[in-house]
Amino acid sequence: MNTELIIAMIFGLIIGAWLMVAGIYIYKIYDENRYKKRLSIEKLLREIEVRNTLNQKIIEVLNRPITNDDQELINPQSDVKIPFYDYNFLKNYTSMYNLYIPTYFLNTFFKNLAHHLAVFDDAQDLKNGGYIFKESRPIFENFSVEITDEIEAKKRELNQARNVFPAMLKKQHYNL
Repeated sequence: MNTELIIAMIFGLIIGAWLMVAGIYIYKIYDENRYKKRLSIEKLLREIEVRNTLNQKIIEVLNRPITNDDQELINPQSDVKIPFYDYNFLKNYTSMYNLYIPTYFLNTFFKNLAHHLAVFDDAQDLKNGGYIFKESRPIFENFSVEITDEIEAKKRELNQARNVFPAMLKKQHYNL
């Protein structure tokens, strides 16, 4: 064989290998960026879903009708009665999904709620079927409004994240 042909084959082999490595590297970067974008979108969707479920439960508690037995204890315009299972749901749900809801937000809500708890003996609490929070309806309503505002902010953020090139996600400080 001719030496020029051997040199051309070696040169072609080196260029081919370099192009293959460059192609794999470019695909790896593309796939990693696509994965980061998908993760950030999934996280935002999960945050919206968790906040929406919490808001629905708050609205359900606020809209629960007052029975005749409770009318002597509860003023429907200012007081809120939460059954034990709903209160436990709120506490457990917020602790279970604390990665998706800001902790200070929940701590403030439950701290404000604790100041309005009507204290009865255990037998009376069991007879009531739940906790009664005096003068706490505005706290629940404000909490629901704050959750709704946060849901709308997360939706705007989600629309921005869907329109962003994946390499920009690192610059926007999305915690993955």
